[in-house]
Amino acid sequence: MICISISRFEEIAVLRDREVELVELRLDQIAMDPSEIYPSVPARWRTIATCRPGAYDDPNRLAWLKSSMELGARFVDAEIESSRDYLSELRDVAATRGTALILSYHNFDTTPEPVVLTEMLDRCFELGADIAKIATSVNTREDLLHLLGLFQLPGRKVVIGMGKMGRIIRIMAPYLGAEFTFASPQKGLETAPGQLDVMQLLEIYKMIDES
Repeated sequence: MICISISRFEEIAVLRDREVELVELRLDQIAMDPSEIYPSVPARWRTIATCRPGAYDDPNRLAWLKSSMELGARFVDAEIESSRDYLSELRDVAATRGTALILSYHNFDTTPEPVVLTEMLDRCFELGADIAKIATSVNTREDLLHLLGLFQLPGRKVVIGMGKMGRIIRIMAPYLGAEFTFASPQKGLETAPGQLDVMQLLEIYKMIDES
């Protein structure tokens, strides 16, 4: 499954008539209250609410994620580095609303050794994740092999290779058991290094499936 990562409110209207299953709403980049966003989201879309650190403080991010769950988000994504109180509140609301909790580990510089990746995956589940997300920067062939090894481990997961070398992981992930992979709505609107746009990804999958 492809999840389209949306960083601009205008893209919701652009994608409205497309065959879209899952979208990530990057609240930190859209920079709008969820109450202003969700009325424009087609009911058939499943959404992931994400608000990364940086632009907003933790109380505001938490409020937006909780509001998104109340407005119908099927998934909510938070960082494993978040405080226990932050994650506890998210878990409580997610359990009440029937929202799946994604906990994410990001490393924008390197891909750690397998033992560290396994520890991060386990940490996500220990903290209450329904889905663990591991996203690391791929710089070598060995990095690719380390990420591929995560698919042998139990649990629902998303595994992402960032950067140009990591694109093969993004493409392969759904075939290896990942819950989904990410794509941008169009070229130039990527929300992470190495992200392909949805039309590129669909064309690749079409060639694979028809071969």
